[in-house]
Amino acid sequence: MSLKERFNNLDPKQKKIVIWSLVGATLLAVTLTGHNLRSDRAKSFFSTIKKTREIQLEPDLIQKTMLREQRRQLEQLAEKLNKLEDQQNKTSLHLQTQTEDEKAFPEIPTADEVVNKPVSPPLPAENQWPKPIEDIRQIPSLPPKEKQIIGEISVLSNPALSIEGGDPKKKGRTVYLPPSFMEAKLLTGFDASTSGKGSSNPEPLLLRIQTPAVLPNDIKANLKGCFVIAEAVGRLDKERADVRLVSLSCLSNEGKAIIDTQIKGFVTDSDSKVGLSGRVVSRMGAATARTIVAGFFGGMGDMLKSTSTTQSVSPLGTTTSVDSGQIAKYSLGGGLSEGARSLHDFYLSLAKQATPVIEVGASKKITVIISEGKELEIRELEGEVL
Repeated sequence: MSLKERFNNLDPKQKKIVIWSLVGATLLAVTLTGHNLRSDRAKSFFSTIKKTREIQLEPDLIQKTMLREQRRQLEQLAEKLNKLEDQQNKTSLHLQTQTEDEKAFPEIPTADEVVNKPVSPPLPAENQWPKPIEDIRQIPSLPPKEKQIIGEISVLSNPALSIEGGDPKKKGRTVYLPPSFMEAKLLTGFDASTSGKGSSNPEPLLLRIQTPAVLPNDIKANLKGCFVIAEAVGRLDKERADVRLVSLSCLSNEGKAIIDTQIKGFVTDSDSKVGLSGRVVSRMGAATARTIVAGFFGGMGDMLKSTSTTQSVSPLGTTTSVDSGQIAKYSLGGGLSEGARSLHDFYLSLAKQATPVIEVGASKKITVIISEGKELEIRELEGEVL
């Protein structure tokens, strides 16, 4: 009887048991197969780790490598020592040779030996001086002496004194400086007053020329390092300070030549506008406030005086009389009025003095413009300038 017929003869309950048994057996087989596969992979992995761990370096190999490196370093040091010894031997031989040469050098004769030495015969006429003109022409000429420049000024002889009839009082020579411009640096800061008194008392300032002066037709004059004295006046309408040049001063390094002359010109700021831009500073706020307070107290004193008096009109005119009961009030008002008036005048004078100023700081890069040509007299000094 086959398995199929046996299965068909079973009741439903037995069929379910058989089916679930087959399913369980199948699951068990699949689980065992997966477990075997995982175990094989794990074995292969652990075997790889063991193989990896088994790879180790021999201690003798490391020691041999270190010994080889030390031996190589010792050989290099030995080579360097041999080179140094060779150089030292060469130096000692060279010094010994020099010493032998010095010993072999003839001794220097004394003064008596030089005096008693016989005089050599005179040279023939062809070797004597002066030579003929033809021989002198064949002698190579010496190079021309270069012009000596001290500082920024070329020191030359005065042509006016070399000519007969020249004025001996006139020292040095003159060089004409046409209208030009040059970059400069402001060395001193200033506060230029904007009041009417500021124009009569301008602020002095010092400038230093930073680059050669640019003359017409792209010609340059080396005035670098010279000082320029100028004066500044504040302009409140433009919030700038107008600067006018006063003098130009140059000096050579050795103090042999000097330029000190008056010039005319003005100054422009980095924005190429005439004058120097600055900050408007006003310090009269406190004085003005105190003047107002003093005026207020003066008005209070006048009010106390007026309230303590009575006015009467008569054919003879208007008369003012003080009430007998208001004398203290009248005295207090009078004193307050007079004192406040004095303080008012004092603070008002302070406010007039504290006019706005144009504040300009130092180290400002500007441009100096010479507006009128000037002859610069270069004077040669006998002594040095301290």
